[in-house]
Amino acid sequence: MRALAAAAFLVAAPLAAHAQEAPVPYDGLSFDDAQHRLWYARFWTGHCTGLSFFVCRSGKPYWHETMQRLVADAPAERRQAFATRLFALGRKIGYEWARENDIRKISTENLRAWYALLDASKDGEAAIARVEAEAAALLAKR
Repeated sequence: MRALAAAAFLVAAPLAAHAQEAPVPYDGLSFDDAQHRLWYARFWTGHCTGLSFFVCRSGKPYWHETMQRLVADAPAERRQAFATRLFALGRKIGYEWARENDIRKISTENLRAWYALLDASKDGEAAIARVEAEAAALLAKR
């Protein structure tokens, strides 16, 4: 239920407020350890709170900002659907990317490619579908 509320927040709140106030969606997730949780928060917020400055750089890109932009660019009648899809996608890819490098199935290189695709796309729907498909294929690997 909180996931839907967070997605609705993206549609209803002014864009400038999102990055500062949007919560990290921890609900229902079980993390491998404290580091996994901290990296998951970095994925969503762009902040390296609790992580060493030797391994983490704060800033863009981060998922809340990406969601805001894509939702804002979507036709008004599609914004809620975009927000819901992007929220679910972010939980999936962020959770996996935040795991230890030797066990994760989604790499920083994957994220960079997906952010670039989403940034450059003129068709948000198609770009989201492509990221969803690529992520599903990576997560299906053993």
